[in-house]
Amino acid sequence: MRVMLIVVFLFITACSSNKSSTINKYLDLIATEQETEMDPRVANFADLYNHLNHNHVANQVTKTYAESLYFNDTLVTIDNREELIKYLEQTQQEVESMSLEVIQVFSKDEDVFVQWKMQTEFTIMGKHSNVNSIGISHLRFNEEGKIILHQDYWDSTNGFFQHIPVIGGLILWVKNRLH
Repeated sequence: MRVMLIVVFLFITACSSNKSSTINKYLDLIATEQETEMDPRVANFADLYNHLNHNHVANQVTKTYAESLYFNDTLVTIDNREELIKYLEQTQQEVESMSLEVIQVFSKDEDVFVQWKMQTEFTIMGKHSNVNSIGISHLRFNEEGKIILHQDYWDSTNGFFQHIPVIGGLILWVKNRLH
């Protein structure tokens, strides 16, 4: 059981770290020249998550996502736009601020991979957190330029769960036992 827990933990924490210095070191190592003009579909995606703390979530989701879709951000899995709107409106109410910086975009055929850095500020059970995380979103667009597939790859342990009182302490305890 202990080995299984360690394997699961290592798998979950494979993408990034919340430590700003670690994230900045990573970003320095992958620094590349970016195109000056971003694909409008990716720009819509980035705009949605950069303005999640505003009151235009439903309109922006409708503009960005198809009615039928697959969405998995490692916290929830959703298969339709109305549920995604509800989820992001709830998220909007719970976060104090959120920003998404696109680092790189890779595309092959219908698949687009967006590497990003996200800053999120929130309070859970009286504990205030300002979290930086890095990740990749695998996006696929339909003929209308709307997202039909959105799969995130990021470290939700460092980016979210570690900041929840009690659970976060347990996660840190396990992490420290592995070092």
